[in-house]
Amino acid sequence: MATIKSNLRNLVDKARLLISDERTPSTPNPTAPMNAPSLPIPLSLMSIEHQEELELLLKPITEDQPCGPALRYDPIFTEIRLAREEDDPSLPMRQWERPLQKADWPLIEARCKIMLATRSKDLQIAAWLLEAWTRQHGVDGMYRGLSLVDRLLRQYWEGLHPVIQDGDADARVAPLEWINESFSVTVRVHVPLLRINGRKPPAQSLVDWERMTARELAGHPAEPRAAADNEPPPLTRMEVIAYAHQRLGRELAQRLQVVQRCLNCLETMLAFVDLQLGAQAPNLSKLKGTLVALERVLQQLVPEQKEEEMTTPEAPQGNQETPGAAAPPVAVLSGWKNRDEAYATLDALADYLSLVEPHSPTPYLLRRAVNWGRMPLPELMAEIIREEGDLNRLVNMLGLRE
Repeated sequence: MATIKSNLRNLVDKARLLISDERTPSTPNPTAPMNAPSLPIPLSLMSIEHQEELELLLKPITEDQPCGPALRYDPIFTEIRLAREEDDPSLPMRQWERPLQKADWPLIEARCKIMLATRSKDLQIAAWLLEAWTRQHGVDGMYRGLSLVDRLLRQYWEGLHPVIQDGDADARVAPLEWINESFSVTVRVHVPLLRINGRKPPAQSLVDWERMTARELAGHPAEPRAAADNEPPPLTRMEVIAYAHQRLGRELAQRLQVVQRCLNCLETMLAFVDLQLGAQAPNLSKLKGTLVALERVLQQLVPEQKEEEMTTPEAPQGNQETPGAAAPPVAVLSGWKNRDEAYATLDALADYLSLVEPHSPTPYLLRRAVNWGRMPLPELMAEIIREEGDLNRLVNMLGLRE
C-alpha cells in the first residue's frame, strides 16, 4: 500500500509540473458548452468499420475553421433535397399513373458524408445522413446517425452550422425539430421490426403492428383488401409473436439492445441541448415516444431467456474433477492484442450492465475509467487535481485507504 501511495504521489507531482506552467486562470463563460463526454460507442453494437467512419466524419475541416464555412446555398444542398424526394406508394394514382419516384439513399449518404468530412459541419446534413442510414440499415443505421448528431453537438457546439447568432437559437434548433417531426415518421413507417418469410411485404414496421393491433381490437383481424385479392389473411399478433420467438429470437434481442442504445443516446443529447439552450431547447417527445413504442413491441417479440441460457457455458475440460473438488468458475481475461481492445471490452461490459442493472452506478464508473484511460497525463491530472489534498481524495476514490 505504501508503494502504491508513493507512486501516486510521484505521478501527481509530475503532473503538476506538466500543467502548472501551461494553464492560466480563466473566467468561466456561461454561454460556453459544457465539457460533457460523448456517449461511448460499444464494439458489441457497432462495427469497428462504422466507428472509424464516425471518427472521420467528426474530424475538423481545418485547424483554423473546424466546422468549415456555411454552405446552405451550395448546389450540393439542392442535390440532396432533390434526391430525397419520393412518392407515397399508398396514395392512388388514378389516370396519372406513372412509375413511382424513389429517393436515392446511397447518393444522399455519399453527398452528406462528403459535406461533413471535407466541407462543412452542418446539423441539417447530419440529420439527412441519419435519415439515409436509417432507411438503408434500420435500427443499426439509426443508432449510427443519432450517435453522429449527438457527438457533433457536443464537439462543435459553438461553431456547428447553423450557428447561434445574438442568442437566437431558432436556426440551430430547426434541424432538431425536423428530426422530431419528419424523422419520427420515417422510424414508424420504414424501420422494420422483423421480416416474415412468405409475406408481402415481408418487413413489418411499427405502423403495421399498430394497424394489426387496431384491427384485432375492432374485431376485424383480416383486411378487406386481402380478402378481395385472394391473398392469405394477415397474421394475428399472437402468430407474429410465436414466429418471432421460434425463428428470430437472437436477431430481435440484438435489435432491442440497439433501440435501447438509441434511447440512451437521445436522452443524453436532450440533456446536453437543454443545458445549452434552456427555454429555447426543442421538444423531441415524438421521436422519444416512437423509440419507446419500438422498444415495447420488441420486448414482446423477444423470447424470455431461460436461466441456463443467461449463464456463460463452462469451457470443456480435458480432465474432469470429482464433484467435491470442483473449483469456483474463473473468468479468463486474455486474448487482447492491445490496450484499445481491453478498453473496448470495458465499454461493452458497461453497456451490458446498464441494460441488466439500469439503476446501478457501476456502468458509469466503468465508462469513467475508460475515459481516464484514454486521456493524456496532463489532461487526466488536470481533472483530478484541483487543490491541496487531492492525493488523499484520489486514494479514497481508488479504494486504497487502509
